[in-house]
Amino acid sequence: MRNSKLESPLDSAIEDIWGYAKRLRFVREMIRAGAAGGETVSVLDIGCGNGSQLAIPLAEEARLRITGVDPDAASIAHARQLAGARSNLQFVCAPIDNLDHQQPFDVIILSEVLEHLRQPEEMLRQAAALLAREGILIVTVPNGYGEFEIDSWIFRTLRLQRLVDRLAKQSTALAGTDNHESGHLQFFTRPRLRRLFDQAGLQIVASSAGSLLAGPIAGHFVAQSQRLIDWNAGVTDRLPFVLASGWYFALRLNDDGGRAEDKR
Repeated sequence: MRNSKLESPLDSAIEDIWGYAKRLRFVREMIRAGAAGGETVSVLDIGCGNGSQLAIPLAEEARLRITGVDPDAASIAHARQLAGARSNLQFVCAPIDNLDHQQPFDVIILSEVLEHLRQPEEMLRQAAALLAREGILIVTVPNGYGEFEIDSWIFRTLRLQRLVDRLAKQSTALAGTDNHESGHLQFFTRPRLRRLFDQAGLQIVASSAGSLLAGPIAGHFVAQSQRLIDWNAGVTDRLPFVLASGWYFALRLNDDGGRAEDKR
């Protein structure tokens, strides 16, 4: 199903070529729709990086109690520096295995994480085990055969980094992690993702598309204009889902154990 477009003053982040603001809006909308009743909502951001793209912006909403966890010490140190003194936000440098003793979370976020793992199915299983029965799990991943991955492969193969560095417009965007050693190990298709979700006992309840062009080559040209950047993020809402560079999913625990089909 398509997610609704709920407007809020908190949704005013400036868009970039990777659809950062669009992804943040999706996460906020899914939290509001899926955890609307409680006075406080516990949120676990797994693989939070330095927190700049999700955990810290989400903490602007006081009712959210956010725990960001990442095994990269440099990213967590930077996250704590960026977060300042926020009483509803904490960062933990640890693997997810260390959180088994925690109470279930109302919302768990796995954003741009699964593609870096050798066993993404294990991460989904662990996340599902930490999710409250009526909770929501938000997963965002690159389209394994979308423009971003194809563009990135060409970029690496032709060794175009120097050329792009010479031509690139200066950007003030902050990278979401300080760990730049972890490349993509998984290249997902929707059927494979559905199988992984099903195996973890999860069903898709909402989905949305990221930006169209997000690779380093095409992205350089898109980044020259904020109007193009905004068009790039919005156009995928009118195109077939398979053309997006990235995908966003909201999932719940599957009570009946059967496979739930994504309706898009």
